[in-house]
Amino acid sequence: MRPFPLKQLRLAWHDAGTYNKNIEEWPLRGGANGSLRFEIEIKYAANATLSSQSGFSGLVNALKLLQPIKDKYSGVTYADLFQLASATAVEDAGGPKIPIKYGRVDVSEPEQCPEEGRLPGKLTVKEEISNSKKKQVW
Repeated sequence: MRPFPLKQLRLAWHDAGTYNKNIEEWPLRGGANGSLRFEIEIKYAANATLSSQSGFSGLVNALKLLQPIKDKYSGVTYADLFQLASATAVEDAGGPKIPIKYGRVDVSEPEQCPEEGRLPGKLTVKEEISNSKKKQVW
């Protein structure tokens, strides 16, 4: 199993889970757009569950793990890389192979991050998904 499988899953979920179907303009509508790589979004309260007790090192370490791949394959967006890492983590854990469609577009600056509050606070993954379904944001 690759290192940080849960972090990879949550990284992808927290990047994509900010999507709001009621906002038409990109990147304001959020979603899997690679915005979670920016410090401002890393520090959102909902992302604290991705971090270790000593601050935000858990999420930062997960991002650092993916950076050499991004450096080697610069044409791959962070948004696609986060989703690929998540699908790979599922497969490595014995789950199904998840087909991936590529072509997501990254936001280019921190000002394009979705506003804080689109994800619930410190909840389990199951609670986060359940709450998002209730809000019907997809």
